[in-house]
Amino acid sequence: MAKHRFKVGQLAEMWPAGQVGVSEVCVLGLNENHGQRILLRLRTDDLKGFRKPLSIKKVLFHELAHNVYSEHDGKFNALMRAIE
Repeated sequence: MAKHRFKVGQLAEMWPAGQVGVSEVCVLGLNENHGQRILLRLRTDDLKGFRKPLSIKKVLFHELAHNVYSEHDGKFNALMRAIE
């Protein structure tokens, strides 16, 4: 984060709502106001466990890229790859 000078006001858990890949609206992360708050979905859909750390990290990298770019375009994807 220091390399890219990202600032995150609050990092919190997003409670699971819906099922990933099944429900019409179901996200694994959310970046509010360019990093003022980032929410990550840590628990599995059935609430019996937690998602794999690598999966959570990838969602975090994705949400951090939203601190700079809102749209999922080439610049966004390049930044996300650089963060990884």
